[in-house]
Amino acid sequence: MTPLENVLSRLKGVKEVGKGWQALCPAHNDKRPSLKIDEGDDGRVLLKCWAGCEAASVVSAIGLAMADLFPERNGRRPTAQYGQHQPEAVYDYHDENGKLLFQVVRFPGKQFRQRRPDGAGGWEWNLKGVNRVLYRLPEVIAAVKRGEPVFMCEGEKDADRLHSLGFVATTNAGGAGKWQDSYGDVLAGADVIILPDNDPPGRRHGQEVAEALGPKARTVKVLHLTGLGDKGDVSDWLSGGGTADELQEIVRNTPALYGRTPSVVCVAYVEREETSWLWHERIPLG
Repeated sequence: MTPLENVLSRLKGVKEVGKGWQALCPAHNDKRPSLKIDEGDDGRVLLKCWAGCEAASVVSAIGLAMADLFPERNGRRPTAQYGQHQPEAVYDYHDENGKLLFQVVRFPGKQFRQRRPDGAGGWEWNLKGVNRVLYRLPEVIAAVKRGEPVFMCEGEKDADRLHSLGFVATTNAGGAGKWQDSYGDVLAGADVIILPDNDPPGRRHGQEVAEALGPKARTVKVLHLTGLGDKGDVSDWLSGGGTADELQEIVRNTPALYGRTPSVVCVAYVEREETSWLWHERIPLG
């Protein structure tokens, strides 16, 4: 039995969708299928719960370990470890064409490591020579072209949570303090909403990103959500009862910190004025 077959056999409400599958997430009281299951090029199982459950929680709920998501090689199953710890979540970063460039791997204790494909089915735990890009880059590019707003979060978990609610959201690898000027090129002409974490590093990061995007984006808004505890983020706000509609209302009522929005006036309301000329029909007076 392959890792994919093993996982699918333990899930409920499995349905094939496109090139992957959907199922009821076993890690929370799922009423509508919110778990996405895919098979990677190397045969590993990819899990994504749009409600925000970590992959480790999903795997544990069906009686498996993270290592069970990986196929055997040379008669042995890889441990998917860094040091002695199993990852809690893995976040893929793709280029504009959907090619996997690198991954951010989350371990217990909010420890993060980055790795890149080594070209032989394994991983190198560094980003040497790798082009850094924004998370969910293809979706961000498509949203900017459509004129849709893009939410900028401080972490991949938050971006995924917003994605599950129908928003286009992204982040930069490494979180606070790791912004690169090149990231802003993708967001040129976009309406960007920044959601900083509720702590000094988060607020500094939000301001830094806003200042960097000010000359490039169409508008930039920074949202400070009420009711957040220390180090709270948008995922905490949503878990505390916040809704997508409320978030949209906050966005509408928040003035732009930076903006290049033109003023539009109906021509029917423009009153005609007589012009006095310094040089007739060439240079008006004043």
